[in-house]
Amino acid sequence: MRIFTNLKLHGDTPLRVQPGVGEWGPSQVMTTKRKRRVRWMWVIAFVLIATLLFFFGHYVYTIIMSAGD
Repeated sequence: MRIFTNLKLHGDTPLRVQPGVGEWGPSQVMTTKRKRRVRWMWVIAFVLIATLLFFFGHYVYTIIMSAGD
């Protein structure tokens, strides 16, 4: 079972029936490889931000608890 969906929209269709990308076709469409990179970049960014927020919260907690001593 895959975690993510298949990013290849054409699937198993042969090349002769896939629409051609010509002069009027989409020019700024991201490739499948780039979509995977961006997806993992967001996962890494989320984990990094969550970790930073945890440590900042722990820092603030220790400051608040030591202020009463």
